[in-house]
Parts: sequence; structure tokens; C-alpha cells
Amino acid sequence: MLKRKLTFIEYFNKILRSDLFNRSIPNGFFEDVDNKKIKINLKDIDYIITVLIKDNSLSLLDDNEDFDVELVTTPATLILFILSKGSDKFSSNIIINGDIETANKFNKFLSSSDKLKEIIIHLIGENKTNIMEEKFNKASSFFKEIFLSSSKDIIDLFTDDLSVIPSKSDVDQYLDEVDSLKSRTDKLYQKYKDAK
Repeated sequence: MLKRKLTFIEYFNKILRSDLFNRSIPNGFFEDVDNKKIKINLKDIDYIITVLIKDNSLSLLDDNEDFDVELVTTPATLILFILSKGSDKFSSNIIINGDIETANKFNKFLSSSDKLKEIIIHLIGENKTNIMEEKFNKASSFFKEIFLSSSKDIIDLFTDDLSVIPSKSDVDQYLDEVDSLKSRTDKLYQKYKDAK
């Protein structure tokens, strides 16, 4: 008997329908967005995911036509929005089409680290979740330091180092002086070439 390869959606639906995953979701967890279809259009990779939230469970759909709300964003923006717990900097880059109220509830759910942490605790256990959270916090502070120090370096570049870079008129003047020096050198060479 031949085995059929599962599509991405089928594979994830298999996970989402598993007993382990369904037991990990507390009762009433999705009540704010129950019976909603949310289309997530990942524009940089040209991929569309439609999520159906019904009866406290999730499933992915192939049907991209019928939806309550559509979120159009890049994968990076969506991930950074989730990791930054709903930062306005990233939410302003998410285009919302359809039911704004549902979109706001779904965005609130995505940016709620407590809800996502609750699912992870149920899936992998509290100890492993605490270890993951600790590592994430260390990585997060590491990247914050990198971004802060690099932004300070960029500010220093713009405020201090840019004055060292010659302007276009300085470059033009330098090139004129080089041409003038070359011209005078050629004249001197011609003048004393025959004097040998």
C-alpha cells in the first residue's frame, strides 16, 4: 500500500486534532474568537493560512474565500508582533480586512504571552516551559543589548563621523586641484625634457 504524503495543512491539522493538543487547551480558551475564520496572508512568501476557531479547537483550512477577518502581513512582522507582546511598532504593519473587532480579539490573543505560555505548559510540561522561557529571556535581553549598542553606534556615526566625510564640492575641488597639478607637472616635464 502506498503512503500518501501529507500536505502542510493536513500535517498541522493532525497535530491540532491530537488528544495531547486538545487536552492542553483549557476550557473557554478561545471564547473571544469562537466560530471565526481568520485568514492570515503572509505576503512576502505568498502563502495564505486560514484558521478556523470553533468549539475551543483550532484547525487550518484550504478554503481562503470565506473568512471573518483577513490579516495581511509578512512572516517576520507577525513573529515580531507575537514576541513583542503586541507592540504598536509591529501592529501598525499588519493590514486588517473584514471584522475589526474579531481582528483585535485575535491580535490580543496572539500578543498574550500568558495564553501562549499556558498552551506550552500543557504540551511540554511546566519545567521545560520554565527552561524555555528563561532561555528566551536571555536571548531577548542579548538582542536588546545588540540593538541598543548598534543604534548608539549609528547615532554616533550620524552626529560625529559624517562631518569627516567630504562633501561633493570638496571632492570636486580636490579633483580640480589634481588636474591642475597634473597639468603643471606635464608643462614642467615638457620644459625640462629637452634640457637633458
